[in-house]
Amino acid sequence: MLSFQIVINAPYMTYEEYSRHSGLSVRTLKDWAAQGKLIMAPKDGKRETPLINVIAMTEQAAQQALKQVE
Repeated sequence: MLSFQIVINAPYMTYEEYSRHSGLSVRTLKDWAAQGKLIMAPKDGKRETPLINVIAMTEQAAQQALKQVE
């Protein structure tokens, strides 16, 4: 059985914040969001800032890693 602990500094991040943490450009992140490669928080209005759901992205990455181990 595999066990690990992950510390997440913020549950949601803007494109700019996620860019700083990931090393990917903001343009790449926006393209990935448009392609559905990033899990985004639901927006209530058009003017609301788009936010990347870091918790959901971390969970997805962990599930992918476990599948590769199996």
